[in-house]
Amino acid sequence: MLFIILFLSLLKINTMNKDRLKEVLSIPSVYGEEGLVRDYIQKYAEDNGIDYHIDKKGNIYLTKGREDNLTEGEFYPCVVAHMDTVHRNHINLVYTNQRLDIVEQPYENSQYTDLQQTALIAKHPTTKEQTGIGGDDKCGVAVCLEMLDHFDIIKAAFFVEEEIGMKGSKEADSEFFKKVGYAIQFDAPSSNWITEVCSGQRLFDTDFKELITEDLSNNGYTTFSNDPFTDVNQLAQKFNFCCLNLGCGYYRQHTNHEYVIVEEVEDAIRAGKSLITKLRFEYYEHKKNNVILAEDRSDFYYDSYEDEEKLLQNMSVDITEAVIEMLSEGCDKEEISEFVQQYLEDNYY
Repeated sequence: MLFIILFLSLLKINTMNKDRLKEVLSIPSVYGEEGLVRDYIQKYAEDNGIDYHIDKKGNIYLTKGREDNLTEGEFYPCVVAHMDTVHRNHINLVYTNQRLDIVEQPYENSQYTDLQQTALIAKHPTTKEQTGIGGDDKCGVAVCLEMLDHFDIIKAAFFVEEEIGMKGSKEADSEFFKKVGYAIQFDAPSSNWITEVCSGQRLFDTDFKELITEDLSNNGYTTFSNDPFTDVNQLAQKFNFCCLNLGCGYYRQHTNHEYVIVEEVEDAIRAGKSLITKLRFEYYEHKKNNVILAEDRSDFYYDSYEDEEKLLQNMSVDITEAVIEMLSEGCDKEEISEFVQQYLEDNYY
């Protein structure tokens, strides 16, 4: 019966709900203040008749398909994302329930020679200046909702406070994960990123890797990596099923210049659907055996997508030192002001 359900799900229209992606990205969310995103997910569950519950930490869990539809030895696939972002300058938008303005524009640096890609950026509704779009990890939220649309039997977990040490997933509901066979998180840049090791924690074993490699490659995912933390780090420690984390189309995360590539979010959706269709309702035990680790890409992760706070700190030092030197040389306020403005235009705006 479950095979028939899975087969029928493949016949559903294989297109992304771009309007919903933009809607999710427009919702402001900051670590510790994820309520607007959680409300959106809760309403989605209620509108679609999906069971859900919210734990005392604020994580929200969805279960689509009754457990008695599973036969003995079958388990739920589970998708994962976190609801928070690092963009503290959005906190007033959360409090006043305002939305970011999402702007769609052509992406000129397309990796595809025969396809024009589309970038999404965010602008602050008050200042109209570009600001962080929060693709890390609202892209993941949108991808998980696509998985819930597509499959009739699936679970999804959405965590709070990932950005400040995986605080939400550290308190993951053990009861919810009892009937989970594997977990796929969508929380990395690009659409060719597979986290194999996360903060020193292996997420899956070599036999699972052999099982998924060809399918991932067919969907454009070829790079296995050793990365900083995300929520499946905690799931891999707490539970004994295999996990993995995939890129979902965001870039320059943690900065005001963050953007999202629509086609690469679609890549993540296609890869997720393909993987779940292949892995089905099996349980994939994570034996946590220690073998050769994936390439350590943490430096690339941080160097390529520089943290906003670190960037501002470095700029502050540069400007301060330059202004002191200019004052010592007798420069007037107008000259100093012009220097600072030019510096900001060259290095930040």
